[in-house]
Formats: sequence, structure tokens, C-alpha cells
Amino acid sequence: MTFEIDVGGRVRQVSVEPLGAADGSGGRFRVRVDDDVVELDARPTDLGLSLVTAERRVVDAALTALAGGDWLVELPHVVVRAAVDGRRSRRAEADARGAGQQRLVAPMPGRIVRVLVTPGDQVAARQGLVVIEAMKMENELAAIRPGTVSEVAVAEGALVEAGRLLVVVE
Repeated sequence: MTFEIDVGGRVRQVSVEPLGAADGSGGRFRVRVDDDVVELDARPTDLGLSLVTAERRVVDAALTALAGGDWLVELPHVVVRAAVDGRRSRRAEADARGAGQQRLVAPMPGRIVRVLVTPGDQVAARQGLVVIEAMKMENELAAIRPGTVSEVAVAEGALVEAGRLLVVVE
């Protein structure tokens, strides 16, 4: 299985290869991130996966399915958005060229730390619109392409659920 993962604006190629039979109770895998390779054991948990490396280091990952086929992957000290088989990059390229509304929604439950725009503001592609805090980390959510802010649906300090509408850009 192949993924593209955007970490801080850098897209990384990830492939996961089962080593032996994997079942509902987990299994052993070879994971390649760009040119780095690691073998690990993966076990499902209530929130996602528990990963154990050959050095016996344990990393817990919470996984949340998002609209459009993307995944929110919450690791210790970092939250990343991932898409299987490059759907994210193809969709982002199409969105950047396209027209119409951009409806920015919360990718995860959290608290709105800052609203960086107001209705009527002109925004550039990749300009920050809202900062959301989740799992003690702040994540700036940005516009896909240039446009004009037509609606701000949240206020600073608001608690939001995943999928909640935050900002609309025309």
C-alpha cells in the first residue's frame, strides 16, 4: 500500500509491505518513508495502532478517517494528514486550478486558537485562515487557492468537532 503524507508542507512517500500474514490482531510490516526503511510490529488499539520497532520502541498512533478519503494521523508530538495512493496531491492540484467555494472544515476535534481572517479579506493560496489546537499542538489551516473570505463560522476559543465548517472562501 502506498501513501503520500504531508508533514509541515513537505510531501513524503510512504509504502507499507506486510511481512507474513497480517490479520485483525496485527502483524509485522516493512515501512519505507522516502529512502528510509524500518520493520515493525503493528497492533490495533481502540484509537488506531500501536507500533513496535525492532529496537522495542513503542509508538501509539491515533487514526481518524476524514471526508474525501484522507486520514488524520496523530503521533506523539505531531499530527499529520495522509491520503492513500496520492489522492490528496491530485485533488489539491485540481482544487488549486479550480474555481468555486473553498469550505475549510476542522480536520480534527479541537479548540480554535486564532481566527486569522474576517469576511471580505482577500487571501492567497496557502495563506493561514484559522489555527486549531488539538492534542496540545497548534495547526494552522490554510486556503487552497486565492479568493475572498465570504464567511467565518467560528470564533476564537470555540470548541469544534471534526468536520465542522470553519471558513468559506469564494
